[in-house]
Amino acid sequence: MGKTVLISGANRGIGQQLARMLATTGWDVLVGARDLAKGNAAAARMRKETGGRLKAVELDVTSDVSIARAAQKLRDGAIQIDALVNNAGVYGAARGADGVALTVETNFFGPLQVTLGTLPLLRDGATITNVTSGLGSLSNLDPEHRRALADPTLTRDALVEMMRAFVRGGGTSWGTDAYGVSKAALNALTRILASELAPRNIHVNATCPGWVRTDMGGRGAPRSVEEGAESVLFGVTTAETGGIYRDGVRIAP
Repeated sequence: MGKTVLISGANRGIGQQLARMLATTGWDVLVGARDLAKGNAAAARMRKETGGRLKAVELDVTSDVSIARAAQKLRDGAIQIDALVNNAGVYGAARGADGVALTVETNFFGPLQVTLGTLPLLRDGATITNVTSGLGSLSNLDPEHRRALADPTLTRDALVEMMRAFVRGGGTSWGTDAYGVSKAALNALTRILASELAPRNIHVNATCPGWVRTDMGGRGAPRSVEEGAESVLFGVTTAETGGIYRDGVRIAP
């Protein structure tokens, strides 16, 4: 029996390339996409390219309703998940309070809610990969929030409240922008979830693809989409947990 992976934001960019790579090596790939038509088109295209098994799943990571519907459809199909990749993200969202809210909702709360929503579908021993960024390094934050996120006693509830307070405050006073904060918080969430899910032997890691030539990264980025996806792939197959990696090498949070 083949293994099954669910990748959010898999109809383009790094997510699509990762889907292509996994389908080529025999995985059943669930192509998560906010726009189902685009997801279906991407899945059909990759089936033709790879001869693999790919199916689109409508999944808007900013919508609890969408996440619940996706999970229910998978449950109805008796599908169990061996790997979850929280890849969907935004960068350079509209400025102001709305942009801050959208960035944090997508990049932090999205992975959290998708993980919680699909947790009953994850097999024991599965992997969860959160796609992060070097811009989320703790070194970019002011000392107060750097200490807060690095605190080993930080709980999930406390982290969630910190992110809500950040949004309520308009995304200021952390020393960097909303994107950097959202990814720093995602890294902290990765550590917390790794501890919470250890009894089920579920491995949770964050992987940094680097600055990649995608619609998000722009044409001037130094890394190819293949290189970025290869870096993310490490999290799908590793037996490590609770770390942040780039190209298979553990890096500082």
